[in-house]
Amino acid sequence: MKKLLSIVLTMALVLSLAGCSKPDPREIYDTASKKSGELADMAMTYETDMKMIQGEDTLDMTMSMEMKMTGINSDNLRYVAEGTTSAMGQEIPMSMYYEDGWYYMDTMGQKFKYAMDMETMMEQIKQSMGNANMSSEYLTDITAEKDGDSQILTFTADASKLDSYVQDIMGMMGTGMEGVSYTIHEMSGEAVVNKEGYFSSSKILMKMDMTVEGEAVAMEIDMDVVYQNPGQSVTIDTPDLEGYTEIDPSLLGQ
Repeated sequence: MKKLLSIVLTMALVLSLAGCSKPDPREIYDTASKKSGELADMAMTYETDMKMIQGEDTLDMTMSMEMKMTGINSDNLRYVAEGTTSAMGQEIPMSMYYEDGWYYMDTMGQKFKYAMDMETMMEQIKQSMGNANMSSEYLTDITAEKDGDSQILTFTADASKLDSYVQDIMGMMGTGMEGVSYTIHEMSGEAVVNKEGYFSSSKILMKMDMTVEGEAVAMEIDMDVVYQNPGQSVTIDTPDLEGYTEIDPSLLGQ
């Protein structure tokens, strides 16, 4: 009887220790990234603050956007986005829509459209998904802290591995990378994973230097993304598509 009791107590201790062990932060991150990347529908908002410093001159620019996507990773992809870009005291409203291989843009009083294949559009979708598209292989340090039913992941990234990710970020902001060289100094961030295992928000801070046509520019980028009810279906209303002029996308650096 004593031996049986000893075995039972030992098993109980092992189980209790297993239950108290903390999950691996990188595993939490990778699982959330995979789940979020497999969503068919997504609604999100993001705000990007960018500061560019050249000598004694400083330019602040902010981009705020609300986006909805349905049929992600399918042949029925639809995408709609509305927002503003603010710089030098001016606000420029813009709206974008994608369906059936056509990309529509309305900005600065101009409406234009051009053909875009599904693969290219999916790349733009991935660029706008914040942490959901950044692999943990970029991360050097990552910690997790429990907050109610959510996990808050705090991380820093290996600057030497971030070339492709920076190209995605700059592409999302509409900045062509031709003739541009850059050096990334640091990147850090925070991501919240909800109880269903999806990213519910993320924040990325990055400092870098760029050389554009021989001119050196220091940059600071602060991007905040909030995912609205991840895992739930999203509805998109088709906008009025009359009055759009077809153009050559190369005119936009596409």
